[in-house]
Amino acid sequence: MKECTVLMTGCGAPGAPGIIRCLRKNGERDIRIVAVDRNENAGARDLVDAFYTVPSAEKEDFLPAVLDICRRESVQVVIPIVTRELMKFARARAEFEALGAKVSVMEPDKLEIVNNKAHLLDAMRAHGLRTPEYRRVHTVEKLKAAVSALGYPEKALCVKAAVGNGSRGIRMLNANISRFDLFFEQKPNSMFISYEELIRTLSERETMPEMLVMEYLPGTEYSVDFLADHGEPIYTVSRRGLSVVTSNMMSLVVDDNPAVKEICTQVVRSLELDGNFGFDLLYNANDETPYVIEINPRLTAGVVSCAAAGVNLPYLGMKRLLGEPLPELTPHFGTRMSRRYQEAFFDAAGNRLDW
Repeated sequence: MKECTVLMTGCGAPGAPGIIRCLRKNGERDIRIVAVDRNENAGARDLVDAFYTVPSAEKEDFLPAVLDICRRESVQVVIPIVTRELMKFARARAEFEALGAKVSVMEPDKLEIVNNKAHLLDAMRAHGLRTPEYRRVHTVEKLKAAVSALGYPEKALCVKAAVGNGSRGIRMLNANISRFDLFFEQKPNSMFISYEELIRTLSERETMPEMLVMEYLPGTEYSVDFLADHGEPIYTVSRRGLSVVTSNMMSLVVDDNPAVKEICTQVVRSLELDGNFGFDLLYNANDETPYVIEINPRLTAGVVSCAAAGVNLPYLGMKRLLGEPLPELTPHFGTRMSRRYQEAFFDAAGNRLDW
């Protein structure tokens, strides 16, 4: 097959090396990978064929910089993997297509729903789909009322920002957790917070972002990755977390869970979702019922495990954008992944050392 040039954003993101690996190990063609990041020392820059530093997504010159790189590098497919960039790419899709580059991103109206956890749960509820118990709040006083209404302190709760990713703006309220045990047994990145500290923190500013107060779901965690065509799933791969640290699956197994796939597929069809994206789900305390917690409207950090199980979603998504036929595939259930950290060394000029 003819070589393809792909531009990937977020070269320093945790999932970047895995996505690069997926594109390399496609079994069909050579792919030239151009990557960008706002950090000149982005972790995966030595794994790609060309690297550029660009402004952060909030800057006005972000899109012009990426468009210029696409023009210079003759990019055919753009894969944004940074959540805060997605809306900018969605609204500028025509500008990229004018350069001959397809963009792996949902339409703006879908992103408005999926990128906001409150909007997503409201949309699911409007379609009659199962959701955890939750309340939307905009003020500290309304948060206090919601916490009480949902049963705290008798029941543990989760408090999270409606817009956010990477475990930012998420804390757990549990009156039965010992502060002494947290201090001595947990690392400082524990997700638990006391009610008093939460109120004190949110009261530091005159206003606060919209937040969700929802029931705490302590059961098994699942992620489900999709490639879909305007509401119709093409590929679905579910993975069960075996060891999860601050929402990152450090070890997992690809398995076939009909209940998890069913609720996700209902959401995909109801909201007519398109392209590559992934669900996060949690079971309740008795592992009886799975609940959709959020959707990542992009390739997920763990999608490399799907490729190892025989369904290379980053590459298949690229093929779909290029209008190429897609094969019928079934995941190899039982495939396990374990994340292991390994050091990389560079000289003063930024060249990787073979050591």
